[in-house]
Amino acid sequence: MAYLRQPIISVLGHVDHGKTSLLDFIRNSKLIAKEAGGITQHIGATEVPKKDIVKIVKGFIPENAVKIPGLLFIDTPGHKAFTSLRKRGGSISDIGILIVDINEGFKPQTIEALEILKSTKTPFIIAANKIDNLPGWISNPSKKLLEGISLQREEVIYRFEEKVYEIVGKISEYGIDCDRYDRVDDFTKKIAIVPISAKTGEGILELISTLVGLTQKFMEKKLTIENENISRGVILEVKDYVGLGKTYDVILYDGVMKTGDIVLALDMEGVQKSKLKSILKPSELKEIRDSSTKFKTMKEVQAAAGIKISCPEFNDIKAGMPIISLRPGLKSEEIEVYIRELESEKAEITSISGDEGVLVKADTLGSLEALANILSEHNVPVRKANIGKVTKIDIIDVSADISKNPKNAIILNFSQKIDDEILIMAKEYGVTIISNDIIYKLIDDSLLWIEEKEKEIQRLRLESLVMPFKIKILKNCIFRASSPAIIGVETTGGTLKTNVPLMTDYGRKVGNVKSIKDKDEYLKELKFSQQAAVSMDDLIVGRHAQEDSVLYSFMGEENFRKLKKNIDLLSKDEVQALKEIAEIMRKEDTLWGL
Repeated sequence: MAYLRQPIISVLGHVDHGKTSLLDFIRNSKLIAKEAGGITQHIGATEVPKKDIVKIVKGFIPENAVKIPGLLFIDTPGHKAFTSLRKRGGSISDIGILIVDINEGFKPQTIEALEILKSTKTPFIIAANKIDNLPGWISNPSKKLLEGISLQREEVIYRFEEKVYEIVGKISEYGIDCDRYDRVDDFTKKIAIVPISAKTGEGILELISTLVGLTQKFMEKKLTIENENISRGVILEVKDYVGLGKTYDVILYDGVMKTGDIVLALDMEGVQKSKLKSILKPSELKEIRDSSTKFKTMKEVQAAAGIKISCPEFNDIKAGMPIISLRPGLKSEEIEVYIRELESEKAEITSISGDEGVLVKADTLGSLEALANILSEHNVPVRKANIGKVTKIDIIDVSADISKNPKNAIILNFSQKIDDEILIMAKEYGVTIISNDIIYKLIDDSLLWIEEKEKEIQRLRLESLVMPFKIKILKNCIFRASSPAIIGVETTGGTLKTNVPLMTDYGRKVGNVKSIKDKDEYLKELKFSQQAAVSMDDLIVGRHAQEDSVLYSFMGEENFRKLKKNIDLLSKDEVQALKEIAEIMRKEDTLWGL
């Protein structure tokens, strides 16, 4: 028998922008609180049943038009949890709510949430929260949102509209069209922005109505459960529970699960199988992650739901892994079909094997997929992508590619501790490991590293040229005036190298630096802002230069022209030194280097 399940709605956004506050308002709303046992909360999730939805959307959607049995909201504590809500082809979330503080606008985690929603192809709407904090805003929680807006003073409405269009402008930078919900004429092409206050409740009616309307109109086929002899879910957390041992917090997103089912779960090596011993649901209004929460035992559960299950035959199943439950009595070849289905989910992500690209390691299948997708959007090739910690084999694998593709000598590690011996080995082999538990930061760091490495590679083309640099003779550091001159200097632009001709600030060529010495160590070069003693021939201190004098690298016009063509490869201090060299040379020849 086919039936509609409740949509799964993930709430994402920057910390303190109101994710949990929104759900707190929905849970504690007077409209809902009057209904005894109307709402249950578990796995950071809130179930809002149909009867309460009807109350909330009254005046917007007629009671007989509400077809879904409820809404299942999931509050993701950081976007790492959202990436765990993965199923084949995307996310188990049917729709997302991206919370944005209307006063603060987009913050780093907002951008990360947007990137992840895009990468998982999850439809979403934007809740522009904290309208009650707009200067001069007078809250009217008993009024519908548009009426409440119309009652504000003219300057407040102007400021409100300005903030909404700041969000519109920011979203457009990511190639997405959006507008205020009442101005959207096609919800398949434009993202709706619903202004709300999770504190006063303004806009909540419009937000819930928009969610119900969108899910019912565009997602009916996706929400239809036709096969009750199978269920699919994803593991969010693995915990010990008194009396049951190891248990698994699961979001069930498809089908029906029953006690006694055969449960298949993907692990690092393949698929494990266990009999389903128990299904537990938290008591009403209780959070599954709270240690004081009591549970009730269920014989069966319909999707969508947040539950705790006991499967005693499982061993070391990780969070983020998909599961399938089947009725007992199936033939082994029928079970094998579902085993291959689970294995193919992992294979889709971990079978990446391009000719070149970076190596990606992540803690879950979902975060691995999100990283691979977002890197692809940023045109960063991925050669390999695997679940698990960085290993010695990974270091050897990447190091083998250094000479051929130095831009690939990098491992991106998401949300996992790197063992000390691995860090030491990576340094020895010249392999860079970039780690972070925030996806957008990991991506940004990798893009910066690749950009710098690309510049480094291109700079090798300039090796045959004299590079621009300048040095300053330090006070009280004249150790010998000539034959050779030995002086203390500081590099104030570029990098000083030996056997490069130098000139004074009036264009006189004064010989080469023969050696650079810092204490007892001889150096091949002296980088920007470093100090050392240098030995120079053909320089006479007191005649050609003195304390505080500046000396520059000496170059020909053709050398200068080639550097100018590749000026984007030079550092800021090198560019400045090159500019000053040109100015010195053009005192005698105004067309020098042109």
